[in-house]
Amino acid sequence: MAVINTNVKALFSQNALTNSGKAQSLAMQQLSTGKRINSARDDAAGMAIATRMTQQIRGLNQAVRNAGDAINLIQTAEGATNEITDMMQRMRELAVQAVNDTNDNAQRSYLDLEFQQLKQQIVQISNNTEWNGFPVLNGTAGERVGEMPVFKVTSENQFGSVFINPATSRIVAGADAGEVQTLTIGGSTPSTESTKLTFNALTSGQVITVAGLSFTAGSAGATAGQVAAAFASLSAGATSGVTTYGTFSGTLTGFSSGALSGTSDITFTSTTLGTNVTDITYSSVGATTPTAVTTQGVSLYRQH
Repeated sequence: MAVINTNVKALFSQNALTNSGKAQSLAMQQLSTGKRINSARDDAAGMAIATRMTQQIRGLNQAVRNAGDAINLIQTAEGATNEITDMMQRMRELAVQAVNDTNDNAQRSYLDLEFQQLKQQIVQISNNTEWNGFPVLNGTAGERVGEMPVFKVTSENQFGSVFINPATSRIVAGADAGEVQTLTIGGSTPSTESTKLTFNALTSGQVITVAGLSFTAGSAGATAGQVAAAFASLSAGATSGVTTYGTFSGTLTGFSSGALSGTSDITFTSTTLGTNVTDITYSSVGATTPTAVTTQGVSLYRQH
C-alpha cells in the first residue's frame, strides 16, 4: 500500500512567507512612490476618485497653456497692427508734407514714391503675419497656409519631376527674373501744367502782364470779365493788338489760353515740354494781381 508523506507545517510556513513577501513588496512600493494608492488593489474607490481629480487637474493645466497661446496670438497681431499704425502715421505725414508749396515736382514724386512703398508694405505685413501657420490679419484666419501635404507617392511621375526627380539647382534668368516694381504716375505728363487765373477789374491806364503779354485798360477802364475776355483763346506767340476795352503789347510766351470760364477765369496751358508753373509770370502796374490756381499731372498735387 502506497504511503504519501506530507509536511503540513512546512506548507503553512511557506504560505506565511509568501504573504509576508507580498506585504513587504506593497510597503516598499508605497515608500518608494510616496503614494498610499498605487493600483486599484490598494483602494479601488480611492483610485477612481484620484484618477478623476488627476484628469481635472491636467485638463485645467492644458486650459492654462491654451490661454497662454491665445495671449501670444493676440500679441503677435498687436505687434503687426502697431507697425501698420506707424506706417499709416508716416503716410499721413507725407500727405501733409506734399501740400507744402515750397516743394517742386521732383520732390513731390519722391514723397509719392515713399507713400506707395508704405502701402505695399502694409499689404505685405497683413499677408505675412501668421500664428502656427494661420494668417491672422488678411481676413482668412483659420485657413491653413503653406505647402499641401503629399498623401500618395508612387513610382509613376504623377506630380511632376520636382517630386520624383528633383533637380539640385535651378537657374532663374530672363527679362522678367526677380522682382519687378513699376511706379506709374497718374494723370497727364508731369512736364506740362495748367494755371487758372481769376482776373480783377482795371481802371483807366492800369496794366496787367501775363507770360509776357501786357494789357492796358482804355479810358473807360475794364471789368474783370472784360479783362478775362481779352486774354481768352490766345495761341502761344500772340502779340500786340487793340481791343474794345484796351491795348495789348508784348508776346504771349510758352503758354496758350483757353476759353472764358465763369465770370473772369482763364486757364493758361504750357505749350513747351519742361515748362511749368514757375515759368508763367503775371504782374500788374497799378492793378490788383490776379489769383492763380495751378494743377499738374502727378498723383500728389498742390493748390494755392
